[in-house]
Amino acid sequence: MVLLKWLVCQLVFFTAFSHAFTDYLLKKCAQSGFCHRNRVYAENIAKSHHCYYKVDAESIAHDPLENVLHATIIKTIPRLEGDDIAVQFPFSLFFLQDHSVRFTINEKERMPTNSSGLLISSQRFNETWKYAFDKKFQEEANRTSIPQFYFLKQKQTVNSFWSKISSFLSLSNSTADTFHLRNGDVSVEIFTEPFQLKVYWQNALKLIVNEQNFLNIEHHRTKQENFAHVLPEETTFNMFKDNFLYSKHDSMPLGPESVALDFSFMGSTNAYGIPEHATSLKLMDTSGGKEPYRLFNVDVFEYNIGTSQPMYGSIPFMFSSSSTSIFWVNAADTWVDIKYDTSKNKTMTHWISENGVIDVVMSLGPDIPTIIDKFTDLTGRPFLPPISSIGYHQCRWNYNDEMDVLTVDSQMDAHMIPYDFIWLDLEYTNDKKYFTWKQHSFPNPKRLLSKLKKLGRNLVVLIDPHLKKDYEISDRVINENVAVKDHNGNDYVGHCWPGNSIWIDTISKYGQKIWKFFFERFIDLPADLTNLFIWNDMNEPSIFDGPETTAPKDLIHDNYIEERSVHNIYGLSVHEATYDAIKSIYSPSDKRPFLLTRAFFAGSQRTAATWTGDNVANWDYLKISIPMVLSNNIAGMPFIGADIAGFAEDPTPELIARWYQAGLWYPFFRAHAHIDTKRREPYLFNEPLKSIVRDIIQLRYFLLPTLYTMFHKSSVTGFPIMNPMFIEHPEFAELYHIDNQFYWSNSGLLVKPVTEPGQSETEMVFPPGIFYEFASLHSFINNGTDLIEKNISAPLDKIPLFIEGGHIITMKDKYRRSSMLMKNDPYVIVIAPDTEGRAVGDLYVDDGETFGYQRGEYVETQFVFENNTLKNVRSHIPENLIGIHHNTLRNTNIEKIIIAKNNLQHNITLKDSTKVKKNGEESSLPTRSSYENDNKITILNLSLDITKDWEVIF
Repeated sequence: MVLLKWLVCQLVFFTAFSHAFTDYLLKKCAQSGFCHRNRVYAENIAKSHHCYYKVDAESIAHDPLENVLHATIIKTIPRLEGDDIAVQFPFSLFFLQDHSVRFTINEKERMPTNSSGLLISSQRFNETWKYAFDKKFQEEANRTSIPQFYFLKQKQTVNSFWSKISSFLSLSNSTADTFHLRNGDVSVEIFTEPFQLKVYWQNALKLIVNEQNFLNIEHHRTKQENFAHVLPEETTFNMFKDNFLYSKHDSMPLGPESVALDFSFMGSTNAYGIPEHATSLKLMDTSGGKEPYRLFNVDVFEYNIGTSQPMYGSIPFMFSSSSTSIFWVNAADTWVDIKYDTSKNKTMTHWISENGVIDVVMSLGPDIPTIIDKFTDLTGRPFLPPISSIGYHQCRWNYNDEMDVLTVDSQMDAHMIPYDFIWLDLEYTNDKKYFTWKQHSFPNPKRLLSKLKKLGRNLVVLIDPHLKKDYEISDRVINENVAVKDHNGNDYVGHCWPGNSIWIDTISKYGQKIWKFFFERFIDLPADLTNLFIWNDMNEPSIFDGPETTAPKDLIHDNYIEERSVHNIYGLSVHEATYDAIKSIYSPSDKRPFLLTRAFFAGSQRTAATWTGDNVANWDYLKISIPMVLSNNIAGMPFIGADIAGFAEDPTPELIARWYQAGLWYPFFRAHAHIDTKRREPYLFNEPLKSIVRDIIQLRYFLLPTLYTMFHKSSVTGFPIMNPMFIEHPEFAELYHIDNQFYWSNSGLLVKPVTEPGQSETEMVFPPGIFYEFASLHSFINNGTDLIEKNISAPLDKIPLFIEGGHIITMKDKYRRSSMLMKNDPYVIVIAPDTEGRAVGDLYVDDGETFGYQRGEYVETQFVFENNTLKNVRSHIPENLIGIHHNTLRNTNIEKIIIAKNNLQHNITLKDSTKVKKNGEESSLPTRSSYENDNKITILNLSLDITKDWEVIF
């Protein structure tokens, strides 16, 4: 019977996923009890205009120790006999140090449930923030840095008081039911009846909370009490059961628990964020019966395109083009409706979560980068990866054995195709048992790692949280009581790649320790072998026989926490535990880990990269990869890519070329393929495809100095690496819809990959200014004040790529087999002046491998070109420069300068010599070996150390 069940489950899984993801496996909103109930409630409230939630004005108080405003929200349920039911919800509001506003609404402590044998906490889960927020906020998340908080009783006047408190946070009332709070440029109005918040930036209204009165909290009640506790506008659909075919066994031990609230973004009809979805960068309007966006981590092989269906990861962060954002701090199954009201120039959103509390952070600022900065300051900055991990990754399911890996390795070198990482998928294990090696295929992993290390290369192996039953690892998990439990308290057994499997509970602190122990035994390597890294896949978690391809919601984690409450942070808990383990193991060498995760949540950017999952080798998936990668970049998780050239099925040569041309710009640059596809390592391609792909990968390596500088900027500010055009040019409304053309961070590199078959040209959009075609440096000028469209030649071997005037690009232009071998190469800088003859560019350099940068062991400088003079403006030099320079930074010299020419009056020409100022002394360098053409001047044989002050006068 067990075998039969297993075969049936496998048949269902592979039938469903062999060609495309089947919709019927996932719920629609109408099939999801809590989503449907809240949509119906919203529709009925919009008609009735009734308001059931108000703030008890007498309850408003200020906690002077924590600078928090506390109050009680009362939900009134009318009864025909007049004995209305009042339910209390504690409310708190406070400012964070960056002037963001955070508020929470919980349910007053519930009485213990009457259900016998309850194995989960009956209280609402209110600790998602502990997983999502950066560790630096763990102790101060409920505090504000503002030193004083003034609270005035309702009947006090405020006019004579304002002069005394204008520099501090202030609270006052202008009417009997409105309270005002101010913190710097941010102010909040609290309306008591009905409950509503209005949030202002520099006195301009930016956000209204509960404008539509969609606030709904399904408070605790028994099934027997339910009838008396339902509002007239509510429906009781699936309050105590789930009739969806694939989740009908959900025990729903606490009944209805959903929370919902609406937010209106004022002054904007553009909304972005809430990845992961295979749709446009600008979020779609979901009104008129369309499906809401869903945030629920699931396994969606060959996912559908252009839909709001859930995918592998969830980041409940949304912002509008008015530079206002909300972070919905909830890890439960969540649906989001969006409606653009162009007549009133606002975006209305409705957020619905299955359980938990309402915990929201609202951020406002002068521009979108500030909003992203605030979000990643709160949830943690993107980690600065090893420089090798932003090179090229070669992967497929599967490289068969050690000889196969080494053959790929040698053939890449033979065909001058650089790479840094090679990957092993599932089949390297012994019978799909993680933390093991298939002995006849990989008899000596240390030998393999040593051979790869010679050229600075790395190996990644797959380790997932599902563990095959009845072997040493899973037995230890069970014996240590750190397996996820079913709703009866037994170790949960489901089906995944190994067959019968259990799941490690990394929500448990002790479970994290056991997980670390497994890695310590697995990565038992000599101290000089630190080139083995980990891929956490299937960590949504993916469960083949589970409801909606994932875990039953009534599973139980440590500390009586129901899966329903923490589903979207389980994957984060897995990859963070893995990261911490690898970091500890490699701590003697101070090596930075690299880790890939499929499931993610807000905060995942602290420790992991991700990718868009199991795509298909066709043009639609290539096209959608760009807005998908852009969406993650603007939601604080920039280290993302898509499988090149499609995971499933066999791509055409044209698609391969175009996908590599697009993938070159993904922050995570990996080719990957399904086990059933033909081999497609780049050296196997026929000409001219092989040369096209080789040149693309080499270009990625030439640009590594600029790309690594971008990653550093992102690790400090959260700034996107693949950057939407509207962030660089917010003044143009037309750019807020463009998601097929983008900048590379703030480097000035502007690219539009070709994503349609048979194209030899494409239309690009250009803001005012001068632009230089990257390969030739041929320039053209948009002299107007508006955007222009320009037809760009794009034969198969050409990427539509430009440098926007005003930028300086740093490169290394010598072919090397890996990034490590580039350390001793000098730099090349390309100067692309703007119409005024000016340009700037940043460069960040460290050892690319260790955490030494956290101790100040790095160089950061800015090149400034003005008045035909190039200056090196250093912002950081290590204290022990000589020792660090010798051991880690290696070559810090600029050998070549390329200056793009144009026809403007400040243009320069090549002279017999170039003046150089160093340490206050001027000298002349001959330019005999330099050269000039119509588009550029190239000056060779320079020796300009970026760690020193100097000027070059042309």
